[in-house]
Order: sequence, then C-alpha cells, then structure tokens
Amino acid sequence: MKIALAGIALLGAASLVLAGCSSDSTDETMVGGMAECTDAAMAEAVNADPAFANYVVTDYKCDSGWAYASADPAEGEMGAPAMMIFQAEGQFWIPKNAADVCGTYTDGTFPADAVIPEALYDPACLAG
Repeated sequence: MKIALAGIALLGAASLVLAGCSSDSTDETMVGGMAECTDAAMAEAVNADPAFANYVVTDYKCDSGWAYASADPAEGEMGAPAMMIFQAEGQFWIPKNAADVCGTYTDGTFPADAVIPEALYDPACLAG
C-alpha cells in the first residue's frame, strides 16, 4: 500500500513539474536572445561558413528575422564575391539557400512563393 501511495505521489509531482514547463503564453521572448543585425553579427554569420572564413562583409540588411550579406575575400585572399541569405533562429543567423527561399522568379515581380521578405528580395535574390 505504501508503494502505491508513493507512486501516486510521484506521478502527481511529475505532472506538476510538467505543467510548470509548458506554457500557453504568446510571449515570444527567445531564450538566449535574438539575432542582432550588426556589423559584428553579420561578420560572424558569414565567417561561420569555413568557405567564407576569410571574407569581409561589404553590405547587409535585415528585415523581419531575415538578412542578406554581401562579402568579398579579405585583402590578399583568393575568391569571388559572395551573397548570403540568413534566417534568424533565436540568437543565431542560419544560412539559407537562395533556391529554397527566393521563390520562382517569372515576371519581374516579387514571387508569391518567396519566403524571404520582399524588402530583401532584390539585393539578396537577384544579385549576380
């Protein structure tokens, strides 16, 4: 009988802990912070890719949790200019493939199937 009561007590305590962990709140505060749209953050995002470790960000823009950064090889380094697209996830900028987020370009207007914000579309998706 004591074992059964102990088991019931443990189940009750576990359900209280789980109830405390879940939330129906609409508060969108990110644990660890939000990705920043700064020179340093964009340089870190570009240089995180080993292929662009020695690149210098020459331009960037952020909008609605998305960013693009154009970068050139650092002085004395070999390579071609690059355009990179990122999506914010928490405090990090995650690289995205243009083919996956730019949509289907057909008539010169912003594609209906684009995921990237329209404000970033021209410089990020039509560059090059």
